Amino acid sequence: MNFSGWQARFRRLQDEDATWRLLRADNAPIILAFIADLFAEENEVSFDRARIALDTELERGRELGYWSSESGAGTYLNQWIRKGWLREMDDMLSKTDASETALRFCRALDEPAAGTSASHLRIVQDAVRDFAVATNPDLDARAAQLEQQKREIQRSIDELREGVSVELSESEQRERIREIYQLASVLTGDFRRVEDDIRRIDKGLRIQMIEGDSSRGDVLLELMEKEMLLENTDAGSAFEGFFHLLCDQNRTTEFSDQLRDILSLPVAQHLNQVQRQFLSRLMRELSRESERVFSIRRRTEEG
Repeated sequence: MNFSGWQARFRRLQDEDATWRLLRADNAPIILAFIADLFAEENEVSFDRARIALDTELERGRELGYWSSESGAGTYLNQWIRKGWLREMDDMLSKTDASETALRFCRALDEPAAGTSASHLRIVQDAVRDFAVATNPDLDARAAQLEQQKREIQRSIDELREGVSVELSESEQRERIREIYQLASVLTGDFRRVEDDIRRIDKGLRIQMIEGDSSRGDVLLELMEKEMLLENTDAGSAFEGFFHLLCDQNRTTEFSDQLRDILSLPVAQHLNQVQRQFLSRLMRELSRESERVFSIRRRTEEG
């Protein structure tokens, strides 16, 4: 793509993308600060509670001189919902993918991930190795690769039994636990993209029903085809993968126990309080997010 192509793409994103619009908003620091504080402990907050909290902040802003508008908090919340920065369902508010992405972008500016090259390289190497094994059409070669991994694991087991233990340095521990948080922090974004896809499909089908002359059978067929397309999107595939992992009781229990053990180690102090809290309730939040997606799907199908 040449310069003109990139310019056209970025201009379109500047006009259409909700994340970009939020970051360019005149009161972006205030909006982001409010959203970050409102959802610091919970992923869903009632509209009334959000309105009261925002009214309090707006009154303080008027007293301090950085907020002059006399509009009420409810007006702003409804504006932010329409702009795609908040989502409302059953009188409950939650963040959207746009606000989540904007907050993650700002946090990354304030907390640069310095010195994580080794962790990134290790993750890429592991992913490349696993993918190479899984996609190799030569079954003998795949078996040989797995045998090599088996020998490496057995060598590590033998060394441990002989009392030989290679400990991670303090800097390596710090790097890896921060990498764990960075990877975990983007998980909920996949759920929010699935929500956006479902809502977009639902809106398109309703418009088709109103404007078109399709029969109910045609609309239902279209719905099923769209559902299949949804499952094949990046967000849909990610959600399906999440759901299958969440249904594996052994893996989720093991994962929760390991997270709890990691957060009890001294190295966890290299994370701030918000990051530690996020990891400590990660599995609970993933379960709630997946149930939310199912709820939206059920509503779409019923509608």
